[in-house]
Amino acid sequence: MAIGSSLAGAQGKTLADQNKIDETMASGCAVKFYTPAECDRHTKASTGRRTELKT
Repeated sequence: MAIGSSLAGAQGKTLADQNKIDETMASGCAVKFYTPAECDRHTKASTGRRTELKT
């Protein structure tokens, strides 16, 4: 998967959108495109956003 190939159209308004964003970040983190701090910040933000979307 190319970095960003899942991101097209994702706005984080639904769990499906958040999944696309997370997939994009995960591939970037795996190849060390993002710093560990950026990956950690995204993980924490994603967890918070998923909690918001479930309520």
